[in-house]
Amino acid sequence: MQVRKFLFTAVFVIAGAVLAFLFNFMVLDRILIPDPCYYHSHDTNLVFDLFYEITTAEGGHPSPTIFNLIFTIVAGGALGYALSRYMAKSGSKKQALAMQD
Repeated sequence: MQVRKFLFTAVFVIAGAVLAFLFNFMVLDRILIPDPCYYHSHDTNLVFDLFYEITTAEGGHPSPTIFNLIFTIVAGGALGYALSRYMAKSGSKKQALAMQD
């Protein structure tokens, strides 16, 4: 039973991390950086510099930093963990109600 709970939680954590990663790089990047060439002639702020870097290797366009990657994976994993705990609690409540009937 413990292995089953662990696998249930692990699947939710991994799925949360993957979904957060996909959301960040497929949706959020397009919203936050609609025109990457804008940053050729404009300065960036501290928050932008924390999550994106502008390198010559990318042609002066913003690219995600390692912090962005780690933050995205940790946040998605934490959301997946919280969702797995919620699902486990709601499932155990349903089982308890079914046993009472």
